[in-house]
Amino acid sequence: MNRSSTAPRQNDTPLLGGILLRLALPRLLTRIVIILAAIALVVYCAQRILLSGKAWLEFALKVTGLSDILGKTVIDFIMQYQKYFWWFVIFILVLIAISSVMSYLRNSLKRGRAALVPLSDVRKLCAQLSSEGLDILNWVWKDQSQPITVGILQTVLTQRSTGRARKLALARAQQLELSSALQHRPVSNPGADTPARGRAPANSTGQREPTLLA
Repeated sequence: MNRSSTAPRQNDTPLLGGILLRLALPRLLTRIVIILAAIALVVYCAQRILLSGKAWLEFALKVTGLSDILGKTVIDFIMQYQKYFWWFVIFILVLIAISSVMSYLRNSLKRGRAALVPLSDVRKLCAQLSSEGLDILNWVWKDQSQPITVGILQTVLTQRSTGRARKLALARAQQLELSSALQHRPVSNPGADTPARGRAPANSTGQREPTLLA
């Protein structure tokens, strides 16, 4: 009895999507929390820089003695345009934060795709996937000496919506046609003499007349 034959084809996508969502939900929540924390940290630092940057600069000029060396005109010029410097610092801070978050997301997605699928979920898939879905799972899971991962299920879900089942069925039908043709092909006799092409006929003595090709 084929258990998967009773499973509607349209149930494959919700089934795979539900399992993937449940497996990815902890990592997804962690990513959201980290991204929100990074945004909050950048906003807080930017606000502190804009509010206290002028006081920090004045303190640094007094401590280093540059206020007496540069003179009042230069100091007034620096203080007038110091806000652009702090905006540049904020811009650099944002770039560093974006780079760090993107690097974290790439590593997190890589680890998420490599996460193993529990045996209970594999049993559920084997029991409820349609025959086409099982064919795709078998096709995607190339190295079956290794456990099924979340990345494999993601690929199955993608291939399910791109007509991979139809292609696999067509490939099997073509293989059957080729096997049938090979089984029923006529057997050739390797010992049979075949007439040589391009040779002149032999004369009555059995010798062949010379030609341009010798």
